[in-house]
Amino acid sequence: MGLNPRILCVFFLMLLPHTATANSLFGEHELFAAATRGDVSTIEQALLNGENVNIRNNKRVPLINHAATVGSLAAVEALLKFGAKVDLADRYGNTALIQAAALGNLDIVKRLIEADADVNAETSQGETALMKSARNGHLDVVKILLQNNADVMLTDFTGRSALDRASENRHHKIVRLLETQQR
Repeated sequence: MGLNPRILCVFFLMLLPHTATANSLFGEHELFAAATRGDVSTIEQALLNGENVNIRNNKRVPLINHAATVGSLAAVEALLKFGAKVDLADRYGNTALIQAAALGNLDIVKRLIEADADVNAETSQGETALMKSARNGHLDVVKILLQNNADVMLTDFTGRSALDRASENRHHKIVRLLETQQR
């Protein structure tokens, strides 16, 4: 009769010092967990203590992109306040703006644009924030991007534009809006 691996795991976890971080156990840095929780005080304290504001997780995702993806405007604002590079991209070329636009997070999109995010940045497949927001039906985000000079004529590596993406997904209001911008 051998020892149960689950019991050993729990016993091992109980032996860890109270200060063990999520990073040491699960590969996630505490700043990413704090961004997920919207815990601005933890983020600010770590940055004041010298943590890199442009840190990436083990999947090479910049912290500002993670904060935008989880929808934490407060975390995005804190990171920008500490000098985060607004156009850092993950390994697929997604910037924080592209992620926020794809998810329809209008407040974060506005804040990133205020911080001079490149509205025409492209992923490794040539997708832009406008294409992703049009594909997902986020009309208000599409409007803000257009007001800030998003290029409606750009195409991805398959030759499809934001208009094509909106049309394919039957987002008729976005299709009409983009059609008026192409004239």
